[in-house]
Amino acid sequence: MEINTIHLEFLESNKVLFKCWYPISKERLWQALSDTEELEQWFMKTEWDFQVGGKFKFEGGWDGWIEALREFEYLQCNSSNNAFTRFDLKPVENGTELHLTDQIPKDLASPQEDTIYNLQPGGKGTHWVGLLAGWEDFLLALGAHTTNTEIEDHFDRLCTKYKELLKAKYAATAKDTNKQ
Repeated sequence: MEINTIHLEFLESNKVLFKCWYPISKERLWQALSDTEELEQWFMKTEWDFQVGGKFKFEGGWDGWIEALREFEYLQCNSSNNAFTRFDLKPVENGTELHLTDQIPKDLASPQEDTIYNLQPGGKGTHWVGLLAGWEDFLLALGAHTTNTEIEDHFDRLCTKYKELLKAKYAATAKDTNKQ
């Protein structure tokens, strides 16, 4: 399995799960997730009190508290309105599998700019194109960072991928609803 093999599952209307494999130990992956200097290299500028209940602030206005944390196993960052992002690490043959679960508020609307990045085919409370593309882009950047490899800019390509995926998903959902 290659690093860029990223699998997405829709768990609920407002919750998704990304699964990604990395050819590194869970200790190395944990370091990249928990060390603020490393986070800035593949994710974004981060300030946090890295302990359960500790506050965090990510560049771009995302802030909250650390809800759950077990070294080398999981980290969950919560924010208001029942939103959270959770990273679970699972050692597997020849590396580590990372599960990233992202839940947004059930009434959250994408930013209102009229661009591909903000398309939200499922409506309020569903992930939009740029949000899903951003998570996959971060996962790819994490892989490049932890294996000292180069990465090209994937964001626009990923936005096209998620635009098509979300349109198909919600078109199928609408057809299923109309049949009932």
